[in-house]
Amino acid sequence: MSDSKQAISSGMALLIPLEFSPKVKQILIEKNLYENNLRPKRISQNLALPLCGDFENIRDEICQTIPEIKNKMIIELHALEVNNPDMIPAQMVFHNVSSWLEQINHNHKKELLLENIPQKWELLGDLALLPSNSFTQNEWVVLLSQCEQSEIQNLWNSICESLKVNRLGRQQPISKDLMRTSQVELLIGDQGWVELIDYGVHFGFDATKVMYSSGNVTERHRIGNINMENEVVVDAFAGIGYYSLPMLVRSNVKHLHACEINSNSIESLLWGAKKNNVSQKLTIHEGDNQITLAKLKNKSDRCHLGILPSSEGVWQLALGCLKKKGGWLHIHMNVEEKKIPSWIEETISKLELMSQKMGRNWTIEAKHLEKVKWFSPRIRHVVLDVHCTQ
Repeated sequence: MSDSKQAISSGMALLIPLEFSPKVKQILIEKNLYENNLRPKRISQNLALPLCGDFENIRDEICQTIPEIKNKMIIELHALEVNNPDMIPAQMVFHNVSSWLEQINHNHKKELLLENIPQKWELLGDLALLPSNSFTQNEWVVLLSQCEQSEIQNLWNSICESLKVNRLGRQQPISKDLMRTSQVELLIGDQGWVELIDYGVHFGFDATKVMYSSGNVTERHRIGNINMENEVVVDAFAGIGYYSLPMLVRSNVKHLHACEINSNSIESLLWGAKKNNVSQKLTIHEGDNQITLAKLKNKSDRCHLGILPSSEGVWQLALGCLKKKGGWLHIHMNVEEKKIPSWIEETISKLELMSQKMGRNWTIEAKHLEKVKWFSPRIRHVVLDVHCTQ
């Protein structure tokens, strides 16, 4: 990775409170007033956005779009870093953390510290989430314990600048409670609300309170590509609408029943339904789905079971949700790669037995297996599409 010093250039910049900077930056880009050759710079609780052209022509437009920002915009001359197009984000992180270590001048082995800086992260809009082990190794713990709070903040700021985000968090293990609560630790920023658009679907959620998995993006797109016109669908583990919203927006379902126990997830799902103009097609059933699914008996043409490591605990309830003529199940599961064929056979056998006990005696077939991603070195996250017919 490059150890070269980043070039500095003076330029006019618009100083904006951090909370408004993403919207203002977008306006500047749309009006061709954003200077891409320079990098924005965090200054306390503000962000200096590099300008090119006459900003005054759109000052009123920004104030009308974001009324809260009136009298909070300042144009100043700032020394800003020149963008290096040859550096990928990981190299920028390495470069900026290396520069930070030189600046604090603590008596620690720089090489050992740099070996343990994160090489990956999750980007959620203007929020970057570092892995849970980032800067937690013993060498980093010792160093950071000897730093002033302002020095630590400068470290986090340098990573924000590297990744071109305004907020920074560190992942924590998802809680093992019934609601699978997110436990993100914010390092830079006052709140974790994030808004995203993916494949034409709007999502909004608080990353510090609920779980969002970017790694399942291919399955989210696939489920949205299935034609569900005139179908009633049950999503047994709806969450923030990770799969519910693509089905509502893109699969053209007639109506969707979303089962969810976490009030924070429900708040996000309601926001997403309104934002995507599909609220009229959504009914939310709050509470334990062992109870809510039982109340949806014979209601649906399709039931989605999107939870890991296993949704087997509600398979019989899901079968009960299907109309008497049958329908579809989408079963998510973590399965050892070499055991996938036998798992499919076992799953169909179990569903057939459940169907018989319910007096339905359906023909149950595995129609498609989707390998979503590797969950661990030998374990796959898979989705099995199952069709039940009389």
